[in-house]
Amino acid sequence: MAKLATKKGCLTSLKVLVVLGLIGWGLLSWFAPTAHVRYELEVTLEVDGEPVTGSVVQEMTITSSPIDLLPDARQVSRKVRGQALEVDIPGRGSLFVLMARYCPGTTEWGQCKGGYAYLVDRACGITQEQPNFAVFVRRFKRLVGSCPIAEDQLPVMVRFEDPLRSETAQQVLPKDLGKAFGFDVRFLSAGLTFTDVPVSTGIDNRLPWLSKHPDRALIPYDRALVGSFILSLRHVNFKE
Repeated sequence: MAKLATKKGCLTSLKVLVVLGLIGWGLLSWFAPTAHVRYELEVTLEVDGEPVTGSVVQEMTITSSPIDLLPDARQVSRKVRGQALEVDIPGRGSLFVLMARYCPGTTEWGQCKGGYAYLVDRACGITQEQPNFAVFVRRFKRLVGSCPIAEDQLPVMVRFEDPLRSETAQQVLPKDLGKAFGFDVRFLSAGLTFTDVPVSTGIDNRLPWLSKHPDRALIPYDRALVGSFILSLRHVNFKE
């Protein structure tokens, strides 16, 4: 009988632990929610009077911290996974739209340190007005449809003289598309469409050097190039 009582007691304790765990998980999910926002990024150019479109599926994960002692800026963490978007311009090469935010005037080349994870916020006009960060994160779970991306919200864009050589990357600004690819090429539109299809892969097939040195800059460090565009680029701008 003693053994039976002990066995029942163990089962009861296990049930209590399971219930408490479920309650704790529920509270954590409510007060510190996580949203996985998957979207198709699409960029359309006009080439010789005809639209040419490239698209890619990326995913942004945003999480609210349950710790109130951290500064506000740290209450929400973000991470984007996926790869850069490629727009193939027949006979003229490709335009790559990177996972890097463009900030005109910040530096000579305009790439921000971080900030790409805020692409959805900027495109869809989501602002963090209220102090309740859990409520803010839950707004991302309800996103549906599409959001347009203005020309001045476009990420960093590059072209390669030779896609097999990372050191040939050149920055392309929206206003300079004609200079880079021909006078009849211009930006037409861009936008995000929320989806549940798998995140895009395969950019390594176009840019094989990404697989050879995934954690390095595009070129070896050169003191003479400090502050330059090419030295600022990282492999994570193309694949994360």
